[in-house]
Amino acid sequence: MKRPSYLLALPLFLAATALHAQGGQPQPRIVLQALDTDGDGQLSAAEIEEAPKALLTLDKNHDGQLTGDEYSPKLEDKTAANDMVTRLMVLDKNGDGVLTTDEVPERMKPMFERGDVNHDGKLTKDEIVAMSGKQADPQGRPIGKGNAAGMLRMDPIMDALDADHDGVLSAAEIASAPGALKTLDKDADGTLSRDEIKMRQQTAKQRAEHLFDEWDTNKDGALVQAELPDRMQAQFTTLDLNHDGKIDMEEATTYFATLPAQGQGGGRPGGARPGESPRERMPSNNAPASSATPQP
Repeated sequence: MKRPSYLLALPLFLAATALHAQGGQPQPRIVLQALDTDGDGQLSAAEIEEAPKALLTLDKNHDGQLTGDEYSPKLEDKTAANDMVTRLMVLDKNGDGVLTTDEVPERMKPMFERGDVNHDGKLTKDEIVAMSGKQADPQGRPIGKGNAAGMLRMDPIMDALDADHDGVLSAAEIASAPGALKTLDKDADGTLSRDEIKMRQQTAKQRAEHLFDEWDTNKDGALVQAELPDRMQAQFTTLDLNHDGKIDMEEATTYFATLPAQGQGGGRPGGARPGESPRERMPSNNAPASSATPQP
């Protein structure tokens, strides 16, 4: 029996929804935006000295420190959420405004189970909206002690400011911000140029490690399809190079090595030509890669 076209296209829609919610662009560097008061993309001597005052403008709860939800807030995209509701509700066979497990195809059951937060066997429009917000979030879990180092060290500004790498800018670290920022002044000219504060590139291995840190829920060193976020479901067979039903660290590293580096533009999704496997495409120098789609 031929599957309806909307079912065949659904995995691509879910991936596109997540990309749309992120705007197809890297997450804004909110701390840099606060420090760079004249918006020229670099930090002058005066801006460096005024850093503590600028950082405290991000302190929404006025507790004297900055946590991940203040310097890296989640982005909401109501349009993407509404689109996801509309498309998924096409599967609502009896028109009662909710989805039940018998209305969704087998390959969507893991998504259904994650979205059904009250475990009543139904997926409501509110639960779909909430699920869409999670899929749009570029981080698998909030920034905090234990997972801050890998993410924040890609940003030299945050790496310098967060001296203990616990994911929180404490009152002491905020007060010491001028001195911390000056350590980035490689040419000792008193200012921080665009080149001195540009984002660092993650290697393919670092991206793979972050993927496992976020989604290997049972910490067995392998990812099965049910553990991956819905935006990555369509890529599972591409990552699973030996087709054994799970993804190991080597396979994830190989996959991320095929993706084009941030800012280079162009190229096909995944970096491979039609009919070409990621392993055949893997660069010999393990070239640095960014956090491009799919997001861990």
